[in-house]
Amino acid sequence: MIKYWKDVDILDIKLKEGKYEYSEEIAEGVILDVDERGEIISIEILDISKRLDDFVVEMITRQYLIEGGKEKAGVQI
Repeated sequence: MIKYWKDVDILDIKLKEGKYEYSEEIAEGVILDVDERGEIISIEILDISKRLDDFVVEMITRQYLIEGGKEKAGVQI
């Protein structure tokens, strides 16, 4: 599952379920969330709109915006 948190400009890519253990920043603004077995469960990319072309961010926002306020914190893809 991929979520875009427009209010804080973060793209969150969930790879699999797992019990969160810790986070590790592998590059500036790129954070891996790791489970108790040391496996990556998600990737967070901060300031995503600065890293991607404006067109791509606009398409993510428009195409996957959930109508009616069902998803208040982020845009679920």
